[in-house]
Amino acid sequence: MIARRTVLGAGLALAATPALSAPRRYPRQVLAFYYPWYGNPKTSGRWFHWQGPNNEAPRQSPTVNHPTLGLYDSHDPALIARHVAQAKAAGITALIVSWWGIDSFEDKALPTILDAAARAGLRVTVYLESQRGGEAGAARDVEYVLRTYARHPAWLDVRGRPVLFLYLQALRDVPARAWRKAAGRAFLIGDVSPREREDFAAWAPSMDGIHVYVLAPYVKGMTPAQMAAWADRTYPAWRRLVGDRLFCATVIPGFDDTRVPGRPQPRPTVERHDGGTYRALWEAAIRHDADWVLVTSFNEWHEGSEIEPSREHGDRYLRLTAPYARRFLKA
Repeated sequence: MIARRTVLGAGLALAATPALSAPRRYPRQVLAFYYPWYGNPKTSGRWFHWQGPNNEAPRQSPTVNHPTLGLYDSHDPALIARHVAQAKAAGITALIVSWWGIDSFEDKALPTILDAAARAGLRVTVYLESQRGGEAGAARDVEYVLRTYARHPAWLDVRGRPVLFLYLQALRDVPARAWRKAAGRAFLIGDVSPREREDFAAWAPSMDGIHVYVLAPYVKGMTPAQMAAWADRTYPAWRRLVGDRLFCATVIPGFDDTRVPGRPQPRPTVERHDGGTYRALWEAAIRHDADWVLVTSFNEWHEGSEIEPSREHGDRYLRLTAPYARRFLKA
């Protein structure tokens, strides 16, 4: 653990993380949401996900920042190996890989990601993003993921139970009880905000853990000091609601999806504050003793939440992640 008193910014000092006497309920993890949906003509024969607002590519990508590695392809084994190495060096222990169904572009990238993660000592799970096949589709997809991938040595588990993350849209597509039935003994972590009391009451009983994918609607327009105060008000209440389920705290470097077409305006943007946003949210996650920390995101470029190196920020956010991850994992 690092110093007992940490200064985040002008006039903002935080007290020490309290010592813990009870054994941990869950082994700690630092996870990052990872997007394997990028493609280019050289590797995949055409553009995937780099298109601009009018499907123009590669002249313009609708992103606030731009990857140092250029408009890469998520099916390139060398690219995946590099991403895994960057995540490992930053102290990330697992990747939550966006998954859009059997034989999807993202699904076809998963074996390479798993093998690269195993070589690097990283763990992997998936983020089930949506479900258009109803309860039968949910059962089919979960069975496929568990049968095809969950026996891989890199797959993330909790006490022998394979971990699956469910995005909010997936939860809305199928009743939570149906996801629970489909998942069987899998450890389900749902995108369920404790702030939405009715939704929380409906979905949380079927989940083993709770997370919020992105904090932008909660901390939009705030300074880092205001974010710290928000967490100090909010996280204790959320922990009480979550009870004995796994409690995840999400950290974001910033958020700006204003260049993504079709999203209603105004958008809930979050300034990076020269790294201050990221530092404030990491400090809050540690201070409030989260079970797991989730980084949104490693490479969701279109929402401006990436920590992957960019032309605009270099490797600043990977370098910021490493000491916080070490501190959290050792606490």
